[in-house]
Amino acid sequence: MDKIYLSDETTNAMLERLADQIIESGRKFERVVGIEKGGLPISLPLAVMLKIPHQSVRISHYDGCEQRKAPLVTFLDGVDEVENCLVVDDLIDTGATMETFDKFFGLQSNAVAVLFWKRGTRKPDFYVEEKPEEWIVFPWEKSDV
Repeated sequence: MDKIYLSDETTNAMLERLADQIIESGRKFERVVGIEKGGLPISLPLAVMLKIPHQSVRISHYDGCEQRKAPLVTFLDGVDEVENCLVVDDLIDTGATMETFDKFFGLQSNAVAVLFWKRGTRKPDFYVEEKPEEWIVFPWEKSDV
C-alpha cells in the first residue's frame, strides 16, 4: 500500500485548523478525551489550545497482531463517565474505534474531532480533510514504519 508521510509542519497546521473549527463553533466542552495511541499527539495540544482538562482512553482491537474477540477499553485515569466531551483521534478509517467508544460510553452527548475522516463512516463533528486511500504516516510514527 502506498504511504503518505506527513511532516511536523503539515500536522501542526492541520491541528491549528482543527482547533480553529472547534473554537469558531462556539461549543464548550468539559474536557478532551484522547484515544490512545494515535489520538494523544492531537488531543493533548488541543486540550492546551482550548484550555480544558485532558484524559485518555485506550481502545484496542488487537493483542499484538491477533484480533481480539472483544475490544479492550480502559480509561487510563479510571474515569468512565463521558458527557459533553470532545473525543479526539488522529483519523477515522473503518469507524471501528468510534463504534466501540459509542458502545461503551456513548457519542450522543459528545463531539468527535479528527484530522482525517474517511467518507462512508460516521462523520465527525470536526475534521480537517477527507482521508485519502493511501496509508497516512504521522511524524510520531515514522520510526515505527
